[in-house]
Formats: sequence, structure tokens, C-alpha cells
Amino acid sequence: MGSTTLQIVLAVIFVIVTAYAAGRVHQWHRHTFERDVAYREGYDQASRTLFHLAARNPSAKSEQLIKPGAAPTSVPIRAAAPFHPLGSQRSTSDRV
Repeated sequence: MGSTTLQIVLAVIFVIVTAYAAGRVHQWHRHTFERDVAYREGYDQASRTLFHLAARNPSAKSEQLIKPGAAPTSVPIRAAAPFHPLGSQRSTSDRV
């Protein structure tokens, strides 16, 4: 009688563990699929939004600021680091 009870308890534990593992695998599979779908939808939405921003026409206000035939105004470029011409740089071994 004790052996039969032990076998039933072990069978029930086995069924519970197997059902739990199957549920976790199913949840992992479903989560992976939903994440993949969300990634694709987000990628498509971002692509459409960026394409729309890149392809839209400039506003009329900015077109009025640029006059045809006018020379573009240039802004002087500033170096982020000091500029040293090659001729002015000498190594310490060249100095006597």
C-alpha cells in the first residue's frame, strides 16, 4: 500500500512539474513572438516617420528668406583645437 501511494505522489509531482515547464516554454515562445512583432511595427513606424520628415517640402517662410541669385552668407569656421602649421612644429631633438 505504501508503494502505491508513493508512486501516485511521484506521478502527481511529475505531472505538475511537466505542466509548469510546458507553460513556461509556451510563455517564452509567445513573449518572443510578441516582441518580434512589436519590433517590426516600431521599425516600420520609425521608417515612415523619418521618411516623411526627410521628404517634406520646406516651408514658404524659409523659401522667402533665400533670394534667387543672392550669394550665400558664409560663417567663418572655428577650429576646435589650436591650428599649428607643419612648418612651425619641431621636435625637441631638432633643437640645438
